[in-house]
Amino acid sequence: MKIAIIGAGAVGGYFAALLQESGADVTLVARGQTLEVLQSSGLRVKDAKSDRYVQVPAVASVQELPEVDVVMIATKALATSTNTEELLRGLPENAVVAITQNSVESADIAAEVVGTDRVWPGVVRGFFVHDGPAQVSYLGGPLSYTFGDSGELSQQFADILNEAGIDGIFHPDILVDVWEKAMFVEVFGGLGAFVEKQLGTLRTHFRASLEALMEEVAEVATGLGIALPSDAVERTMNFADRMPEDSTSSMQRDIADGVPSELDAQTGAIVRAARKVGVKTPLHDLIYAALSLKEEENGL
Repeated sequence: MKIAIIGAGAVGGYFAALLQESGADVTLVARGQTLEVLQSSGLRVKDAKSDRYVQVPAVASVQELPEVDVVMIATKALATSTNTEELLRGLPENAVVAITQNSVESADIAAEVVGTDRVWPGVVRGFFVHDGPAQVSYLGGPLSYTFGDSGELSQQFADILNEAGIDGIFHPDILVDVWEKAMFVEVFGGLGAFVEKQLGTLRTHFRASLEALMEEVAEVATGLGIALPSDAVERTMNFADRMPEDSTSSMQRDIADGVPSELDAQTGAIVRAARKVGVKTPLHDLIYAALSLKEEENGL
């Protein structure tokens, strides 16, 4: 199986390194300085095993890959980034697109380009950090990719992930998992950016707001026909309670640094979905409006 990973950031870089080390046929798709570093020095990887360089083949676009079976989209879902259609231009006709982005809209956007039958909605779990161009760290915790297809190709892909030390997991209703992850990642990132505080403060001083935001996500998901378990909010709050108190989200850090963030792809996606099904989300509306204004004032 030939695998391509678009994006050599925290998730894409670490997955590519483990796959390469396991003997899988994997190629990174990157650009600019990241591509230059990958091709000259390799990918620097830090984890519990070591601080090392891994040589992963890298190209500038999928058009340079005449054959590929699975393409993982591991870029951030930035409003200012290259759109999905451009990322997938030239993709071989039979290739499947595996989604890793933290947005409830990503799979639908990809499906508009290549068709629903060629898209695997998915969820990545793990604590990854992008340290710089072609530099990634894995800080522990779970290490998995959960996705929804269960055909022959997906089973082969899961086997390859497992051989690389990444848990490849099938979910019978993957959109449930996508929305449950959003319930934590989007809410934690949005509220954290809004009040400019770490998770420990969110789950104490702002606990009522944290839970109320999760309830809004659950109501939107239910309105869309997503069969979230009745205890989804309770379990997500319990998960938040177990995480390190100094945790911040990638979106939160990007907003604080004044660089392009996933605000629109994460919080904006929830707001748009709510409007679509007629669900009121006053806290999301407030946070999205306030942070959007902040980004506008920063020239983003």
